[in-house]
Amino acid sequence: MIPLQIEIIGLAIAYSVLLILLQRLLIDVDRMYELRAHMNKHQKHLMELTKQNASKETIAEKQKELIAVSSESMKMQMKPMIVTLPLYAVLYYLVLPKYFSNVPNFHIFSITLNYGLAFIVFSLILTMVLQQLIAFYDRRRLKHKYNFGLMQSSFKEEKETQE
Repeated sequence: MIPLQIEIIGLAIAYSVLLILLQRLLIDVDRMYELRAHMNKHQKHLMELTKQNASKETIAEKQKELIAVSSESMKMQMKPMIVTLPLYAVLYYLVLPKYFSNVPNFHIFSITLNYGLAFIVFSLILTMVLQQLIAFYDRRRLKHKYNFGLMQSSFKEEKETQE
């Protein structure tokens, strides 16, 4: 590969690592997993109520609770996008064309990619791989606490412990 092509890959790696770091800084990971476990419980309980033909008011109330929890989760996930999307736009529309417009195309598995598309592909793939590795680490770290929907206490047990 030509050194400029390697620089594009390096820029994609740097962007992916920065993206992951910003996500870790802006999102409370423990709270995110807590919300996910709580949503799993709510969904399971809602399915049980539906199977038991519970009243529509009860089901609607539980759905409102589920929507509130999922809304909080969604807000947390959107925080990093406020920072990373403008950064991505600056990189893609200002930095890449200025410094890499004369880079020869990448040829990977008989697919030809220009500098912009190569940056997108490399950064997306690397970001997904890094996110999966970190999620694996988080699941192992928090397994004892949330158990991720498996063998969790029922809502009746949860309410008794809260009161």
